Amino acid sequence: MKQKLLYLFIVFAIVTGALFQPNQAEAATTKVYWDGILMVPGQVGKIKVIKPINLWKRTDAGLVFERVLKKGEQYRVYRYDNLYGGQYGLGGGMYITNMAGYVEYKTPSKAKLKELENAQGTTTPSGNNSSQLFPTEATPTLTGGKVLSQKVTQLAPGIRKKYFDIDGAIGAQNVFVIEYDGKTSNVGLKTELAKDQLVGLETTSSQANSVEQNDSYHVVAGVNADYFDKQGQPIDLMMMDGSIVSTSQTPLNELAVLGVKADGKAIIGAPQVAMNVSVNGQESYAINSVNRKRSANHLVLYTRDFNATTGTNELGTEVRVKIDSGKLNGSETLVGTVLENVTGVGNAKLNKGEIILSGHNFASQFLQKIQVGDQIAISTKFTPAEWNDVRESVSGRYHLVKNGVLQTIKVAGVAPRTAVGIKKDGSIFTTVIDGRTTDSKGLTLQNTAKLMKDLGAVYAMTFDGGGSSTVVTRELGDNKVTVQNKPSDGRERSVSNSLLFISEYKTGALATIIPVSTVLEVFEGETYTDLSVPVKGIDQYMNPVTISGNAKVTSSILTNTNGKQVVNAKPGTYAGVVTYDGKSANIQLKVTNGAPTILESFNKGILNYEATSDRAKSVSVQSVTNDRDGSKAIKLVYDFSGTTGTSGAYVSAKTKLTISTPAKKIGMWVKGDGKGNWLRTQLVDASGKSVQLDLDKNVNWTDWRFVTAEVPAGLAYPVKMDLPVRYMQTEDTNKSNGEIIIDDIQAIYKN
Repeated sequence: MKQKLLYLFIVFAIVTGALFQPNQAEAATTKVYWDGILMVPGQVGKIKVIKPINLWKRTDAGLVFERVLKKGEQYRVYRYDNLYGGQYGLGGGMYITNMAGYVEYKTPSKAKLKELENAQGTTTPSGNNSSQLFPTEATPTLTGGKVLSQKVTQLAPGIRKKYFDIDGAIGAQNVFVIEYDGKTSNVGLKTELAKDQLVGLETTSSQANSVEQNDSYHVVAGVNADYFDKQGQPIDLMMMDGSIVSTSQTPLNELAVLGVKADGKAIIGAPQVAMNVSVNGQESYAINSVNRKRSANHLVLYTRDFNATTGTNELGTEVRVKIDSGKLNGSETLVGTVLENVTGVGNAKLNKGEIILSGHNFASQFLQKIQVGDQIAISTKFTPAEWNDVRESVSGRYHLVKNGVLQTIKVAGVAPRTAVGIKKDGSIFTTVIDGRTTDSKGLTLQNTAKLMKDLGAVYAMTFDGGGSSTVVTRELGDNKVTVQNKPSDGRERSVSNSLLFISEYKTGALATIIPVSTVLEVFEGETYTDLSVPVKGIDQYMNPVTISGNAKVTSSILTNTNGKQVVNAKPGTYAGVVTYDGKSANIQLKVTNGAPTILESFNKGILNYEATSDRAKSVSVQSVTNDRDGSKAIKLVYDFSGTTGTSGAYVSAKTKLTISTPAKKIGMWVKGDGKGNWLRTQLVDASGKSVQLDLDKNVNWTDWRFVTAEVPAGLAYPVKMDLPVRYMQTEDTNKSNGEIIIDDIQAIYKN
């Protein structure tokens, strides 16, 4: 909905010819003018119309003509990309095509942009270590485009998250980088399996959050890793915690593997592995693979990392071995004692602390000679020899850069990409490039290679891409990781394994506070008592620290009268400071006249939402383009038929919607299905009190309607909306299936 409001604002400003007039711009504590116009946050330049030119709006179907702009009109520019021959973005989906002789484009100086930043209250107050949390880095020079903006966040000592908005040769690109400097102690890389076994799939965020963590072990970031087969098994070599989990299947000349040594240094290559088993120090036999399907005449070693059982048929022999010492890597020998030897059964159970040696035909004949109580020794050697010291590894597919040399990759197609690279200084970084949207087109493999080299890689390779491409990070103050990019499936895809960034710094005392939201909405002329906002805390290592209560808000626009704060400013955005336990941080105060605040427009997708239910045969949510105003909305599909008791289909918010200021009502647009069900929404206030609000007890309409519910007084703010939509049926005789569409969930402040 924010995009819709901005669009309406721009259209109004264009029609009135006053886009650059001070009364049409948000006020600031200090107004910043450039070339005779008032600047606003996010502005990168301005356009002056030299000859009449078309104004366009971008839609999923393409460009839609809006009107002809007249000579002499000026407009703020917020971005530029190469779509439709190159266009300047005016905000709200409005664009002007770059036509020589028709428009004049100018950009402000860095000094002027810094002046704007300071005026908007985004500089750091004294005592805040924001410069450490959001460090400044030089903007990289790219061969395939230009970096329009970048943001760097310190996730842990030695680990940074970087975001680049790139104007690329084929269009806009959103690029996410996670970098480990390769030298900071107590941080490093580890690999993780879906559901802790090779067979099966799990999302990257779930894999990361399922890792057992404590105050001295934290997952701070991760990306999806290897390609996988229909069973969910990663295709090639994987090592976890110093032991081989699976061996490679790809031909050596096509193999690409990332390895991390015991000292934290990373290598990329195509290692060969040779494994042999000896019995009582005598006869030796070659092991063909680890945790792979057993083929004719093969000897396969299975561990509990594979699955619950070996999955083999009865045409072979399986020897169970208790592990006494050692691991499956190039610098250790695994030693064990035989517990049992079974022929003609197969599908042996896999237990922790044990391995199964499973052989067919010739390998079976070898295993049949082994007796219970025999001593087994398994040796592992890699080529090249440097791989013998590797303790963690995951594979991919294509080498992008080798020894500083860009590789030629003759594979067509533009798609989302995930890649990993190693710099000359030993630092390791992963890159995720979003794709298949107008916001980010994606890259070819060849252009991915160029990007990795531009970012400093002397060695680089791909991980799985397309809908699998995912980057997760633990945002400052959070306990768990969340998805940072926009996976092209519209939701996070389940994958086989992941590469995680780990911090082992023990959680310490509170060092910094971070507002949950950097913008606080207040109302012109309104009086507040102890105005405060929720904040998150972090220690000196960027670990989350629990905070009890909110941080107090102060600002030059808040006048203290009889112990209360009065908003003494016209509508606009102003600088403020929040303080908690002697720690302070910046915040912006957005003064409004009390108009509704859109909590969710669904225009950015539905990744934050999932369908849950009670006594329903099925329930799901989908992102749709609605027929009310052509914007995005969410569809709730349900089936209550044949169930008993109160049935419910819910739109559940993974990250709860927040209402910071006391509201009069909650409202939303709903396209009903005429099934007579009960429509509610659920709130939870700051004290943990749950409140159910009735939007309509009988949805008997099939058109679009705006429905509201009164918010009771006395709630402790901020209030969270965890179940924005509860669609229910209490009568068994009225149970059926259907679907409703919801759009523009909002908080209303005036009756």
